[in-house]
Amino acid sequence: MAFASRVGLVVLATVVFGVSATLQDGGTTVANVSRALGATDLKTIQYSGTGFTYAFAQNYRPDSPYPKFHATYSRVIDYDRGLAREEIVRTQFEDPPRGGGGQPLYTEARGAAVVNPNSAWGGGALALTPHGFVKAAANASPTVGSRRVGSRTLTVISFPVRNEYRVEGYVNEQNLIERIDTWTPNPILGDTLIQTTFGDYRMFGNLRFPTRIVQQQGGFPTLEVTITDVRPGAPVSLQAPPPATSQPARAESQLVAPGVWYLSGSPEPNSQLVELRDYTVLIESSVSEARALANLAEARKLVPNKPVRYHLNTHHHGDHAAGVRAFVAEGVSIITHEMNRRFYEQAVLKNPHTLAPDALSRAPRPASFVWVNDKYVLTDGSRTLEVYHVPNGHAANLLMSYVPQEKLLIITDIFNDFGEPRPNDPPPGLVSPYYAALGERVRQLKLDVQKIAPSHGRGLVPADMLWKALQGKVQAPRTVSSSQ
Repeated sequence: MAFASRVGLVVLATVVFGVSATLQDGGTTVANVSRALGATDLKTIQYSGTGFTYAFAQNYRPDSPYPKFHATYSRVIDYDRGLAREEIVRTQFEDPPRGGGGQPLYTEARGAAVVNPNSAWGGGALALTPHGFVKAAANASPTVGSRRVGSRTLTVISFPVRNEYRVEGYVNEQNLIERIDTWTPNPILGDTLIQTTFGDYRMFGNLRFPTRIVQQQGGFPTLEVTITDVRPGAPVSLQAPPPATSQPARAESQLVAPGVWYLSGSPEPNSQLVELRDYTVLIESSVSEARALANLAEARKLVPNKPVRYHLNTHHHGDHAAGVRAFVAEGVSIITHEMNRRFYEQAVLKNPHTLAPDALSRAPRPASFVWVNDKYVLTDGSRTLEVYHVPNGHAANLLMSYVPQEKLLIITDIFNDFGEPRPNDPPPGLVSPYYAALGERVRQLKLDVQKIAPSHGRGLVPADMLWKALQGKVQAPRTVSSSQ
């Protein structure tokens, strides 16, 4: 089922539930669930297990599951302070690697995050755990009703968090939480369902805890773990992270050839601007609407007398497509691979954006696309911008671009320059399959590449860096960034 259909059915179900639910005594229902779980006097907990984690929005194709990794999982929670620390150690699962998420992993990849009550809303929120859910519900004004799920009727407890997000918990006949649903804003998918299911409850002292936890976002799994160790009342020493400081998005230009600029800035990835006789082309939309708009503003400042007519969207990954809607709102045509057609038309442009309205939802307008298969060329008679599909393992729809007059290749993700060794660099003598795919495509097309502008990294680099890496003479800077 497509992203748009998945989200649409969830929204419809929520509306129907809100109309048809039979209200019950919310306080009594929550208290019953709390007693069944053993959550009433629970202050802290530590639990761990093994399973799989997935790289959200980094799938090989827009319609395929997210990349899968072996995972060792652990979490500690301080319920009274609303703090939790989640740690995941990933190792390679896909063989051959398909998609982003830092693949291929040559060593362990460790990630940890501490959340507090004011952290960004997402899958790590305490209210999306069974015991955290009933504690949050007890301090809210929950609505209680019932809903058919398959052949059974489950009790549904629903309440708002921060007056912004809605959380729904599905409770079975034993007063155990089987599922928790909520929705979070996403710049590509819009109001995105986070669904967490819990099963195989076991007793750990006076506590009932699920030993099977599965979470999905946007219709595909993001976490599947089997819990093997649970320690209620474990000593927990957590420090709240400092308040997040929001820095305005920025784009800073560097002229790298006549009529060609590298737009670095924050947040990554970086972008490139190519000037033709009557218009300009912006390559890469970046990880947020704000950075996309900053890129547009910089382009219009650099070439004030020509419109930005096209935006080249290299592929569908979350850090490269989040600005697509901003470009549509500005009336810019999108050049992207044909593989993205269904995903962009049915999900990206149609899913509701009510939790975080963006420019396009505030002022809707039709989109204009140029769908590319293998090659597309823009030219004004003197300058040419050639767009090519690159078969590779990172993204099946990846596009690169080439400016023949400048012998400049513009590429992202499968070649980067971070300027220093990285923990997940290929071991000496081993060539990344993503680098190899790029080299093979450049040779196949017989492109005379002298300079490369990677969207992740420091800026323009000599093509010799790629050729030496492919010969195993130097260690490649890194395969992909941690956000990919």
